[in-house]
Amino acid sequence: MKFKEFFIPFFFGLLGVFSFAPFSIKPLIVLSYAYLIKELTFKSSSLRQLILWSIGHWGFGMSWLIVSVYYYGNTSIYISFIIFLLLILILTVFFSLPLLIIRTNIFQKNRYKSVRIIILISSLFIINEWSMYYLLYGVPWLIPGVVYLDTITQNIYPLLGVVGASILIYIFSTLVAISWHNNKRNLLVISLIGLVFFIPNVYEKKSNGDQIKVSIVQPSSDPFLKYKNNYRDEIEANLLALMKQTNSDSDLLVLPEAELPYTYESKNFDDFKKKIDFKKTIIGGIWHNSDGNLYNSMVNFAFEGTYNKVHLVPFGEFTPFISSLRNLISFFDMPMSDVTSGNYNQDPILVSSNPVIKAAPLICFDIAFGNTVRKSNISSLFMINISNDTWFGNSIGPHQHLDIARVRSIENNRWMIRATNDGFSAIIDNNGTIVDKLDKGVSGVLNSSIKLEETRTIYSKYGYYLPYLLALSILIFSVIINICSRKFF
Repeated sequence: MKFKEFFIPFFFGLLGVFSFAPFSIKPLIVLSYAYLIKELTFKSSSLRQLILWSIGHWGFGMSWLIVSVYYYGNTSIYISFIIFLLLILILTVFFSLPLLIIRTNIFQKNRYKSVRIIILISSLFIINEWSMYYLLYGVPWLIPGVVYLDTITQNIYPLLGVVGASILIYIFSTLVAISWHNNKRNLLVISLIGLVFFIPNVYEKKSNGDQIKVSIVQPSSDPFLKYKNNYRDEIEANLLALMKQTNSDSDLLVLPEAELPYTYESKNFDDFKKKIDFKKTIIGGIWHNSDGNLYNSMVNFAFEGTYNKVHLVPFGEFTPFISSLRNLISFFDMPMSDVTSGNYNQDPILVSSNPVIKAAPLICFDIAFGNTVRKSNISSLFMINISNDTWFGNSIGPHQHLDIARVRSIENNRWMIRATNDGFSAIIDNNGTIVDKLDKGVSGVLNSSIKLEETRTIYSKYGYYLPYLLALSILIFSVIINICSRKFF
């Protein structure tokens, strides 16, 4: 078997990753998916092509996983690679293999121009995308619609969410795939039309809400030393020094996720609070014990207000198949690696004594789940996203994470305060624009301001249900027709 038969599908899977941050060569996502659709539809070796494409796509796109396992799990490179490969193969099985349903007789004869066929394939991809939010505890990463960020098409986010943008990706990818195989004369025309949707965005919504001044502390502490007893004093001293650099007239100070190496209930935290000059509201992340469970939480340091992280990171905050894997290697015994997930229906967090000024609290991986973010914004005026991206090192993960956060601001018409341990910390407006930012690896303070927005978008009111229900209905109807006639359409 020729080398290129293995390399080409891998290459096209990998190619799609370059449409995401930090590369942002956006149209490549259409080319990547078009190749996949073409191979699944017209080739006899679909399974092999699918697996190779998936390894290229997931393997490179989620390469930050191996950074976490190897560098911060204290494992050998060989074991790290095995764990990483297993996770990628699991992603392939759960999220890609269902696409083999495309291998039907729907493309026989000369029926490639049928609108119904394009709708059917697009619907299958939409349902497959929906599954990414729920299977395997949810891995909504490399969602195609995210690549439309900073283009005119991002204006669909407030209407249908990121899934609305993904639909366009799937439609044009299908059109390109059909033309690629059947009528190459149309390929250029279709490609040019598709490029129109990648034109840079020029429209921006105005913010008319009240303004509050905010500060972000990015400590950039060493994650290797964080839970060493002799490093606690250094963490506290660094935080206190940075907090003194915040503007005195700031209304709100935000600290990153779980920077303090102890729990909310501990004497250490009480002692730390005594060292703080509470001239402004302080909100930050900390571990929290309640009813015998450990939570990754966001708290208001001055008065009661707690949010527990909903979406935990597999193998980081909890261990699937824990009885088999714990004690196998040190990666599965990291400090604070057995965390309980918070309730889906939690109230916004109060940021002042004014009960009207509430923020949607989101911790790290929470930001990747659009519906969770939407529900958190029902009665909020802005968002606070705290995260710890040190575990991803200098990989592409933090860049992708930041873009996802920007998409959520657009979907919900909310400004966002994003505080991370070592970058990227940022102020993001309701257009998804980064107003201020601290780069990766920088220890420092960001003093800025945000605006409070009351207006909710169509998406924030009604969610993503319409496109998913429509796609599901199309697929169910197609199955019924196939059962009745033994062929699609």
